[in-house]
Amino acid sequence: MRVPSAGALFGLGGLPAQTQRGLVVAFSTSVASIMGVNLVYPVLPPMMQQLGVDTAAIGLVVTVYSVPMIFLSPLAGAVADLHGRRPLLFGGMLLFGLAGAGVGLAPSFEWVLLLRALQGVGASAIMPLTIVLLSDLLEEGQRESSAQGAKVVLDRVGMIVIPPVAGMLAMLSWGLAFYLFALAVPVAFLGLAWLPETRRAEHASLRAYLGSFSGIGRRPRLLVAFSAGFLRFFLDYGYFTYLPIYLAFARDISPATTGLLLGCFAVGAMVTASLVGRLARGRDPAHLVFLGFVLAGGSVLVIPVLPGAALVGVSLFVYGLGNGIISPLQKSLLTRNAPPDVRAGVVSLDRVVQQVAKSLAPGAMGALLLVADMTAIFWALGVLSLASVALAALLLGAWGRAREAVPS
Repeated sequence: MRVPSAGALFGLGGLPAQTQRGLVVAFSTSVASIMGVNLVYPVLPPMMQQLGVDTAAIGLVVTVYSVPMIFLSPLAGAVADLHGRRPLLFGGMLLFGLAGAGVGLAPSFEWVLLLRALQGVGASAIMPLTIVLLSDLLEEGQRESSAQGAKVVLDRVGMIVIPPVAGMLAMLSWGLAFYLFALAVPVAFLGLAWLPETRRAEHASLRAYLGSFSGIGRRPRLLVAFSAGFLRFFLDYGYFTYLPIYLAFARDISPATTGLLLGCFAVGAMVTASLVGRLARGRDPAHLVFLGFVLAGGSVLVIPVLPGAALVGVSLFVYGLGNGIISPLQKSLLTRNAPPDVRAGVVSLDRVVQQVAKSLAPGAMGALLLVADMTAIFWALGVLSLASVALAALLLGAWGRAREAVPS
């Protein structure tokens, strides 16, 4: 019996060798980028102890890494569109890997912050590429959706596997875990060798490039993609910031059990993400994104009334099912509906929108706690998800009817 290849499992079988090599670079870049924060979380406690850093300051290790992305991602998108993907990926991955590994040699906390900020600059360059490379390599709609789904699965596997490895290394010395970032360096060189050339034959001016963005507001599905990206991360960061606190104080659930429950979310996301290419066959991706938010919103709403930890795990699994639909198809909607000449710039703009959502959600939910108890967070996020789906569906339908009404 012939064993199906990994690509065939995701609907990516039979691709040319050059495309397969390009996908290896794209997927490796994606896993590296999400490890920029997730690898660091388990290292923070031993770093505090060994460098003598207090609790109030240790969060800067994440903050100084994230802030450059807000300001530099749009610039990275413009460079990728005007000058090609390969040089940007090479420089970004090289800086990301060397600065990240350099943190392990840092003699003081000030050096840690400086090197993390430089690593954030490198991450700013590669962040938009993790999505747009898949669109470059696979123009066909279903194949691209399958690749975006495979990306989500591999990212989730990385989130399950790499942080525990980093935690074990950090038990010996906090700096050892940061050496894992050096794995990004060979990926940088593979990108030069394996990615296709995307540099424009003609040199467009920056003014002409910026002018190409003028039509974005007239693309309703692109606006749906931006809105879905904002809502997804607003839900994730509001939900996952306060869910562990709620489970600990209101349900007396241990951190170890909470960790297992959060694993149910990752499993659910991998299930639907691995099937998303097949789910999207013959269907409107926007409608599937709406379905994902219905699953996510419903699973958040029921948290306060669930009687036991096992049912909380089921709810998180359902939340993951929704996330596994939303994440790849939101990216696919974004790349399919973006003008080709500004595709990387549009993806970079989406990244900025997502960073704003990540920054707003914890504070907004914290403000809600000033006037309500913690269960109000789950009610608010669930209602927000379901109401947003209803509004987006109505607006998309209205745009469609208006378009049909215009005489040809």
